Amino acid sequence: MLNIKRSVTNERRKTSLKMKVLNLIILCLSVLVFASCVDTNSYSYWITDEKGNGVYQTMEQKKKIIYKYESFLNDLETLPVSFTYDDKNYRGLKKDFREISRQTVEQGAKVSTEILLKFRDELEVTLQMAIYPDYCAYEWTVYFENKGENNSAVLENLKCADLEFTGASPVLKGIYGDGGTEELGPYAPYTFDMSATGSVSMTPPTGRSTYDYFPYFNVEYGNGGTFVALGWPIMWGASFTYDRQSDDSEAVRFLAGQETFSSYLEPGERIRTPLVAFLEYEGRDEARAMNLWRHWFIDCNMRRIDGDLFPPHLSGGTSWVYNEMKDATDENQIAAIKKYVDHGVPISYWWMDAGWYFRTGQEQLSTWLHTGTWMVDTIRFPSKFKAISDFGAKHGVKTLLWFEPEVVRLDWKDHDDTYGIPREYMLDNNLVNFGNLDFVHWMLERTSGILQDGGISLYRQDYGINPAGNFNAQNREGRMGIAENLYAQGYYLYWDLLIERFPNMMIDSCAAGGGRNDIESMRRSVPLHKTDHDYSNQEDKQAMHQTLFQWLPYFGACVTGPGTCTQADRYTMRSSYAPWVAMTWNVNYSRLAWDEIRESAYEWREINQYYYNDYYPLTEWGRGDDCWRGWEFFDPELNKGFVQLFRPEKAKNPSYSIKLKGLIPDMTYAVRDADTQKTYTETGAALMEKGITVEIPDAKGSALLYITPV
Repeated sequence: MLNIKRSVTNERRKTSLKMKVLNLIILCLSVLVFASCVDTNSYSYWITDEKGNGVYQTMEQKKKIIYKYESFLNDLETLPVSFTYDDKNYRGLKKDFREISRQTVEQGAKVSTEILLKFRDELEVTLQMAIYPDYCAYEWTVYFENKGENNSAVLENLKCADLEFTGASPVLKGIYGDGGTEELGPYAPYTFDMSATGSVSMTPPTGRSTYDYFPYFNVEYGNGGTFVALGWPIMWGASFTYDRQSDDSEAVRFLAGQETFSSYLEPGERIRTPLVAFLEYEGRDEARAMNLWRHWFIDCNMRRIDGDLFPPHLSGGTSWVYNEMKDATDENQIAAIKKYVDHGVPISYWWMDAGWYFRTGQEQLSTWLHTGTWMVDTIRFPSKFKAISDFGAKHGVKTLLWFEPEVVRLDWKDHDDTYGIPREYMLDNNLVNFGNLDFVHWMLERTSGILQDGGISLYRQDYGINPAGNFNAQNREGRMGIAENLYAQGYYLYWDLLIERFPNMMIDSCAAGGGRNDIESMRRSVPLHKTDHDYSNQEDKQAMHQTLFQWLPYFGACVTGPGTCTQADRYTMRSSYAPWVAMTWNVNYSRLAWDEIRESAYEWREINQYYYNDYYPLTEWGRGDDCWRGWEFFDPELNKGFVQLFRPEKAKNPSYSIKLKGLIPDMTYAVRDADTQKTYTETGAALMEKGITVEIPDAKGSALLYITPV
């Protein structure tokens, strides 16, 4: 829950730094030679080195971050983590943490170090740290393992981050999660002036990491700021507290970790903190800062397939035609794919959602919600999806299949363990126990068999419950939060094993929409379904996209939903343009506008090359149908991009003035309207300073503008 209160503290922290040179990092950085004339006060996105190449951060900023990171690395007492063990408070890993070994590995833009320490007789502590020098980003995770023969003392108040951001006029920025707020809805932005607000605390009360709040933050202070990201799939906690230390000194104290943990460790038991990642930047230019974040996220966090980023895709499906997949068959799925192929709609994936399984044994479903058996209904799908996948492959279409392996919604009184999940693998009456490693491997085999037999190319994992109550029910004296911690590790492990077995298969992270998209999940997957809240509301889609593009470079949007399965107009289509576009048109509707669908699909293909480039919102954020919305994507290397603008139904003004971003001032550009073919020709300086006025004469209309150099 979000808790805002006015509070000011006078606590001051002084950190001693013992500088030691880490040879490998310095070696990696020595090849980066910058001209002395680099303007360190320039906040345009691209900073130029002596060879004219664009770089992300100034040399001065890189030196600063390397110094800070090396100080943590070589004096672990200064590492800003904190915890209580056996009723003694620790901040940093003090001298009584005896170092056993350390190993450093360079992996492209990332330099990782793992340090093994011994604490007292029973605890082994593993510190995993990494730095991304080109991006001024760094991160760490701490593991505690009981190597003794008896239960350990109680470990509690475990914070993966306990530090201060020091600088004038601090401001906290971010977005709410998929569930959002009642007033603002999903992915609405927030800004807190910390000197006025005092303290802000957040935790996801539902237990899904990004459903209520987003564990991604931007703290501005002084002449710059820091992005922070937490990797934890369940209940994290984060607090930001303002501290006026003196008349000329301000700070924000940041604390983060698993929201509830107070437990002893049994022999052999291993727990961990959430991952915490930081990216520091210079200047309070939000557009530049957000693009630094986007490029670090893309370059250093997103999973590659055969060495390449997962490309944008257009998918088809029949979720709204055949009651998800409850009424689907081999035959009607093949027939539906054929409709798209015959009408020239260039889909690359076929989406098969919930409802393809038996209820119990050979008993067919009454509702797709009866999950738990994970046995293909071979009455409806005698080929176990292979016929569908083979037909799709002939036409360049891969298949995607939905699972919900963590949730069982069967009545156990009528359930034979032979057909479903053995009861010893259950955490409670409907949540499986991913903290049980035997179950992780059991489920891996169950899902792998279905994927292999069906020729499936993309694994989709849903999580349609609010698990906070399930985990809270496991808490007992001396073991608070242990079930959640072990579960989180098992969840990540399951995906790691799945990727190891299917290295060329992408994973779709879904939790009733965008409920579990923390940064560690995003290093293994992409969110193809950002929300359950926008199927038929195009204005909601636009508002969500405007903010979400800033934080998650890759996500999906559904074109169709209840009430829109036959509504194939350009406004509806353009409102869903994103790296992944999912269409579930009613293929049985005789008057479906296939020509419009096909033209929009090719229009989207023309612009999707820019989604991994710079992004700029061009309008103020707002929800509802009375305000214009728009944004720009621009590739600074190709010097090309596009703009999308929307005029909702109640937006009275038929025109809107925008100022473009990221252009070269003395370059001349052509800005062409895709609908009217009207072209504006101006210098980059004029387009950025004076801007252009775009007309959309009809309410509930849109514009797509192409930006190209002349």
